Amino acid sequence: MMPPLLLNNCRLAFPDFIAPGAILLEEGKIGRIWLDETPALLTKVRELDCAGLLVAPGLVDIHNHGGLTFDFGGANAAGNNAALDFHASHGVTTMLATVMTETHERMAGALRLLAEQRRAGELCPNFLGIHVEGPYFHPDKRGAHKLECLRDPVRSEYELFWKLSDGLIRIFTHAPERTGSVEFCQFFHERGCVPTIGHTRATMAEIRRVAAYGARHFVHANNAIDWPQRRTRSEGWLGTEMMGMGTLLAHSSLTGEIISDGYHVPVEMIRVILAAKGSDAVAIVSDACPAAGCEPGEYLQGGLKIILKEGGLVLSGAGSMDGTTPLGGSATTQIQMIRNYIKWGFGLLTPLKMATTVPARIIGERNKGSLCVGSDAYLIVIDDGAELYATIIGGVVVHARDPQWRE
Repeated sequence: MMPPLLLNNCRLAFPDFIAPGAILLEEGKIGRIWLDETPALLTKVRELDCAGLLVAPGLVDIHNHGGLTFDFGGANAAGNNAALDFHASHGVTTMLATVMTETHERMAGALRLLAEQRRAGELCPNFLGIHVEGPYFHPDKRGAHKLECLRDPVRSEYELFWKLSDGLIRIFTHAPERTGSVEFCQFFHERGCVPTIGHTRATMAEIRRVAAYGARHFVHANNAIDWPQRRTRSEGWLGTEMMGMGTLLAHSSLTGEIISDGYHVPVEMIRVILAAKGSDAVAIVSDACPAAGCEPGEYLQGGLKIILKEGGLVLSGAGSMDGTTPLGGSATTQIQMIRNYIKWGFGLLTPLKMATTVPARIIGERNKGSLCVGSDAYLIVIDDGAELYATIIGGVVVHARDPQWRE
């Protein structure tokens, strides 16, 4: 049992304000918070002087495929931990390992291994659960997913996926227009998993239908999803079909996520999405691919080649769509995405909230993503430019820039 840890002389970052104070971590939880005051002398406590740095909730990444060449869909035990630890070293204290479209056998193997590692206590502590992305997608919106592996949701398959994962699946992304979508959504919603929407050509009516069965979140908004379109209606007049993005922007009950690497969504579009939805309904996700943390070159993701270019651009070898090479995920860490928002003029608190409080709320994780007494002691220590000084998981410093921070 580690002694309580007092982070003193710090500034505490809440969703809407920053205040000087201190925070006590004990038994893996936030035990006490002092705002605008100095804590009384405490005994049997390890104290760290933060020298005015910010203490913030640890980052929550609900869409992450891996890193350091490793793909969570690759069923590699050492690789799973290498990728998890890499992202922990960049401030991600809570993560969903994302398993993407592949053959039934390969997806089943990846899910089984993650569950086995979790049961044995052999996964890095920032592992929270699993995001399954695919294979129930529209072929025209496949992006970097294998075309030949796309299929309709069949209960015998996704029920097996659920059992193999030991119930660790927290998000399962599909296209609402696929046959069997409603039954799929009902199955996962009843089990506390969020059935999510992506890689889709669904209309507003199709999305509303599955929303009634628990599908309330859109993965990578603006990507692999249609914007409103002008269409001739059956009565003969030209109308507007809202499609996926129009539906997301028009419904306050729906949430979305943005891959904020500067390639997937232009900053001008980010401003439009946030103006319509508000920052409380949009998460920042990395959608990190196995090339994250690597040098430019060729790598594999979901059984397909991806190419990491200079500057962090990732292209897919899945084959052109409408004459265009699709993006192959992101090589940008979530904390670098926060720095992007600062550079774009959003300040620090808005993207910090979008990478902590909002994604935690989307997956129903009440004890992470915020500074609150009784919540899990999953924290980061950063400066005003979101440069990382320490990652704290369960009240233990797992990564630190300064030796004084290390346990």
